[in-house]
Order: sequence, then C-alpha cells, then structure tokens
Amino acid sequence: MDYRPLGRAGVKISPLCLGNMNFGGGADEGVSRSIMDHALDKGINFFDTANVYQKQESEKILGRWLHDGGARRRDKLVIATKVFGKVGDEVNDRGLSRRHIQLACEQSLKRLQTDRIDLYQCHHWDDVRIEETIRSMDDLVRAGKIVYWGTSNFKAWQLTEATLKAESQGFVVPVSEQCPYSMINRHVENELAPFCMKFGVRMLPWSPLNRGILSGLYRKGKPIENTPRNQAEAFRNSVSKHIDLIESLAIFASELGRPLPQLAYAFLLHQPHVASIITGPRTVAHLDEALAALDLKLDAEALKKIDELVPPGSAPDYVGW
Repeated sequence: MDYRPLGRAGVKISPLCLGNMNFGGGADEGVSRSIMDHALDKGINFFDTANVYQKQESEKILGRWLHDGGARRRDKLVIATKVFGKVGDEVNDRGLSRRHIQLACEQSLKRLQTDRIDLYQCHHWDDVRIEETIRSMDDLVRAGKIVYWGTSNFKAWQLTEATLKAESQGFVVPVSEQCPYSMINRHVENELAPFCMKFGVRMLPWSPLNRGILSGLYRKGKPIENTPRNQAEAFRNSVSKHIDLIESLAIFASELGRPLPQLAYAFLLHQPHVASIITGPRTVAHLDEALAALDLKLDAEALKKIDELVPPGSAPDYVGW
C-alpha cells in the first residue's frame, strides 16, 4: 500500500478511504463489519463517515466495531467524520456555529466510542462567520478532541478564506477538502486543484464513479436496467446524454485490460492534488474492485488519451453541489 500524506498533516493515509455512508443502510451491520475487516486486512487505514449518514447509524456501527477491536484496532486507523447537517429538531441542531460544532463533536465521539476524531470535516459551507468556525476547530484541536480538521463541498474561494484567515490568526489550518471529482467531472481542476497545490491541502474525492455512471453497467446499445437508481429520470437522462463518452472511456479501459471502474479510480490516483479516494462499497466485492485499481499505472500516453476524451477542468456531467 502506497500511503500518502494527508495534506499538510504529518499523518499518512491509504490511497483508498473506506467511506461508511452505506453502513446501516445499503449494508447492514453484519455486512458492514465484513467490509471493515476486509479493508483493514488489505491495508486501508483511513475510514470516513458523517454524523448524518443513515441517521447516525453509520457512526454507531463504526463505533461498535472499533470498540470490539480495542485500542490496537483504533490506533491503526485514521477516523474521519463530519459536522454540519441537521441532527435534531431544534433550530440550532445544524450548521457550523461554535455551539453546534462543540455539541456535535461530543455526540460523534460517543457514537464512535473513541477519545478523538482524527479528521473532523465541515460537511458544507455555512453562512456563519468563518472566524467562528475556524476558532471552534482550533479549540477542539487544542483540547485533544480532534487531531486535524478539513472541509467538504467547499468551493475554492471558501477554502481560500478559511485557510488564509486561520493562518493570519494563528489557528490550525484545514488539511483536506472532500469534493465531488471523477473522470467526467473535472471542474475542481480549474481553481480548487491549483489552490490545493499552492497551500498543501489535498483532495479526498467522493463519487469517483460519478454516481455509478462509470460503473461499467452502462454501455451503448445496452438497455438500462430497472433498478431504484435507474428509475430517477435525471439519472437516466444523464446516462443517455453522455453514453458516447462513457462508451469511449469503457473501450479505452478494455484496451488497457481493465474494467471501466478501475480506470476511473486510477485516473484520480494519478492526480498530485489527491490524497485518497472515498469509496463507498455496499459489499466486499465492491471494495475489491476499488482495490484492484491500485496497481493500474497510467503512463503519459494513457493520461493524454483521457484528456482528449474529457479535457482538464471540463465537467460534461457536472450539475453543481
């Protein structure tokens, strides 16, 4: 496993991050535990969840698994979770205010059954003054309740403001940005990637298969199966609109002797602004497919071919976030 620095942080993480979004939903607790066991056995040391995933059940499942493994298991891992989303009925049970961040952190620590969160991420931008948010994160670091903090779904100017204001006030700076990024959704390369390279922040791409469009299930001339995801009109329209591009990428992947999903992962792994890719398996087999991409090396000609099909910074399937 080729471990990488988590941005400015001194800690190193696996190039694949086990996303726990499906735990307690698409994957029940038994399956979730099997996936986590397998990930650990394969050298994945970076797990990501959020306090709103599956109505807190994702954090609870991870917490019970960590507890059962004791300190030896916990200390091997870099555990990430997030704060922002609505977690209660009160008006203040959401957002990035100092009050909510402190309360949400305590609640996540209890659900995760741990004494610290290794990477605490602001799940979305908020209209709260950024000074309040970064001071709250700094206080949590100094209290030992979190080790590092990062952002998620921040635009380049938002991450710039957070970083520069933290630096100017002597506060701990964000080390990572978790953003939507895939082989056909490259908009983050325009502004966010240059910022990351300049300031030592690293991306943690989510949806590397672009909502499943790069899963290899969608090919030209092949009927779209009637699954819950495929029933969404917007998704079906997106597949139909971009089927020629999807087909071209699938053909190129087959020329390399690999399925399309492995090419999608390998493309992101070759980007210098990427630290680790969030993979959200519902089965052990899904995780193995992502792991298989780790040994796919793309040379300059292969990367040039992808750039020809999807130019850098372009995003034919991007609809905003």
